[in-house]
Amino acid sequence: MTSTSALATAVAVLRDVPRSVSSCRAASDASVMEWLRLAGEAKALADAHLALAAGELRRRSSPELGGAGLARREGARTPEELLKVVSGVTGRDAVVALRVGRLAQSDDAVPGDERSGDRVLGDRVVEGSVSVQAAEAIRAGLDGAAADPVLVAEATELLCDEAPNLDPDRLLKRAREVRDEIDEAGIASREAVLRGRRSLRRLDLRDGMKRLIWDYDPLTAGVVDEVYDRATSPRRGGPRFVDAESERRAEALERDERTTEQIASDAFTELLRQSAGLDPSVLLGRGMPAVRVLVSASDLAAGVGHGVIEGSNEAVSIGTVQALACANGTQPALLDSLGNVLDLGREQRLFSRHQRVALAIRDGGCLWHGCERPPSWCEAHHIDHYADGGCTDLDRGVLLCRHHHLKLHNEGWQIRRREGRSWLHPPPDRPRPPELLVTKSRAIREHQVRQRGSVPGPALRSTPGRLPAGTEHQASKIRR
Repeated sequence: MTSTSALATAVAVLRDVPRSVSSCRAASDASVMEWLRLAGEAKALADAHLALAAGELRRRSSPELGGAGLARREGARTPEELLKVVSGVTGRDAVVALRVGRLAQSDDAVPGDERSGDRVLGDRVVEGSVSVQAAEAIRAGLDGAAADPVLVAEATELLCDEAPNLDPDRLLKRAREVRDEIDEAGIASREAVLRGRRSLRRLDLRDGMKRLIWDYDPLTAGVVDEVYDRATSPRRGGPRFVDAESERRAEALERDERTTEQIASDAFTELLRQSAGLDPSVLLGRGMPAVRVLVSASDLAAGVGHGVIEGSNEAVSIGTVQALACANGTQPALLDSLGNVLDLGREQRLFSRHQRVALAIRDGGCLWHGCERPPSWCEAHHIDHYADGGCTDLDRGVLLCRHHHLKLHNEGWQIRRREGRSWLHPPPDRPRPPELLVTKSRAIREHQVRQRGSVPGPALRSTPGRLPAGTEHQASKIRR
């Protein structure tokens, strides 16, 4: 019996299985649960057959075949188009079936390597132990991992074994965690890709309404989502409050006649209205929502490993963690072997509000050459590394915008101070002279001119300059 005839027989048998609302309602809870399980298994097997055939359709419709390809001969422009017509699946399901079907094609695996990740995933789909949706989640989660192929294959085996206990969404998250474990060095680049995709678009609707479409990266989500949650959490089944004032606020929000979406819209509108009146020369304080990242103290001190954004489980590079520690400080937590918090320490390494105002006056904005971000867009960077116990003296801090703060930590740039001036030193792989960083404050530049005489001194130069030999400032070893 061929696969086609066997499948036709199976479909005929399935077609004869009784289907009625009355039989569903008459079934016991246990029977309904078993019904769901069996239907899911049947669908997974059907999807596996569809993917296997789709993979063959793809192979027989290769672009190299031109008009002789199967899809073109059947009158379709692409394999996706033909698959939709023949099987009745959606465009997205057709793409997934073709993609997973490719994995099952032996000639697409790494030649001579029975342990390739694609081969492992394809074999598991064909044998029916992994569903097409699970295979797509594993493929997408491990995509882009620049690791040894054998290591990727082992990771694929692990995820295939875990797949029966995870739905596709949770499996995708788990696959991303595994990818970050086997390719920790790639976390920074993947983080940069996500940040590069951020956008905010405004659309004018025909009825006079406006629409914003906002794509934001995980770090930005740490701030935006917290504001959204603060405004709407009682409506969305958020945490229950114990103090009287919070309880009254929650009750008032529950009685509010506005929808949750209207409350969120009004909250962000008011936030923008209030912030529009802020002086751009003022460096904002720390009362705003902050991104919380979890990292081991030893990794942070050594500058290795990675951190995890609280609430999303997205990994960020150790450089990003260091930048956040610079801007927002740290709060140590003592954990037991099971991860229970035994002690929560005090927040550390923060510039005070008065110090941040002083930095805003002195630097006038982001010190990075060519950047015009005002103080209100900036973070206070600790010049001395966290592992060296960098103190929070004004002379050991500079203002950097978020973009350049992350760039400095992730790419290995350093800022050193000498005689009240800041010098930017490039990473070891970009040999060039240190660059003098000039204040963006016109008032401070004019003050420096008056102090030095009528001829502008080095503090007014914006071109790179080299430090005199042997005068580079060494980072302070003083601990708080």
